[in-house]
Amino acid sequence: MMSFTAAQLRDFLGGGEILGDPKRKVARVAPPQNAGDEELTFIFAKKWLNRLHEVNASVVVLPRLKSMEPPKSHTYLLVHNVGEAMIRLLSLFFHPPFSREMGISPLAYVSNKAILGEGATIYPFAFVDDEVAVGEKAIIMPHVFVGRGAQIGYGSVIMPSAVIYPGTEIGDNVVIHAGAVLGADGFGYVENEGRRIKIPQVGGLKIARDVEIGANTCIDRATMGCTSIDEGTKVDNLVQIGHNVKIGKHCAFAGQVGISGSVEVGDRVLMGGQAGIADHIRIGNDAIVTAKAGIMSDVEKAKVMTGAPALPHGTWRRAQALLIKLPNLARKLARLEKQLEELKGGEDRDQKDS
Repeated sequence: MMSFTAAQLRDFLGGGEILGDPKRKVARVAPPQNAGDEELTFIFAKKWLNRLHEVNASVVVLPRLKSMEPPKSHTYLLVHNVGEAMIRLLSLFFHPPFSREMGISPLAYVSNKAILGEGATIYPFAFVDDEVAVGEKAIIMPHVFVGRGAQIGYGSVIMPSAVIYPGTEIGDNVVIHAGAVLGADGFGYVENEGRRIKIPQVGGLKIARDVEIGANTCIDRATMGCTSIDEGTKVDNLVQIGHNVKIGKHCAFAGQVGISGSVEVGDRVLMGGQAGIADHIRIGNDAIVTAKAGIMSDVEKAKVMTGAPALPHGTWRRAQALLIKLPNLARKLARLEKQLEELKGGEDRDQKDS
């Protein structure tokens, strides 16, 4: 097992300040609440900055603070940006779940009409059909199906049991996680005399470079034209993206998001878990759709939408505040109605007496 000193970690980052012993070693990483001897951890949240005495990691990566006392039994590595430092340092401890040294397994089926780039790796029991183009240094793991005419870009990784339908185009450095299905038919039917008649789905699916698709996520091919996911977008597990959807650059969608057909999503859009988007909706750049929100109409640029049906986040918060007050308001209204009835009854008696 490899280990690193605090000084080596600082040098790997290209800078940082060490408080404590620069020779202190770490061999593993762990979250703050579980970290112990020879373990490295990272502190982001204020609650942990206020509880540093409870953190038992050998080396703790922290943001630069105005005043810091030297630690008694730990070593602190102070950096400008903890998030960037974490990404870089975790790479030292990451062991990919695949080998690039395997080459083409004799137990895989690879059509003699497929084109394989230099350094491509195909694991046992993968199926690569006619006219497939596999880019240089791409990896196809066991039980992956790659349909006729599909394209897989340079350095892309297809995890076990993923299904790449015919004609699907995958760019460079894409990661497709286990069980994902790319390019299946869109959900398109026409009702005729009480029956649903399937619309042939003759379009395609294009996934640009640096996209990551989570496990068991499904992205449909277009009815006509192309479903597309632009570069840098990250899609979590169990997400459904319908036919003819257009998704922009550097978006991020959490688990169980559902996007109906022909939706257009701008760049840098964020969607929380279980958000649902109705068909033919347009969502502007930098918009945020919070968890479980139901989007039924277009969303403007940089808007934050919450609730089902979704409202602008500020409006939704005010509505929720009123919702909490409704029981008391209902009781007050009932009392006022009773008082009004009593007043009306008194007026009727006065009129009779006169």
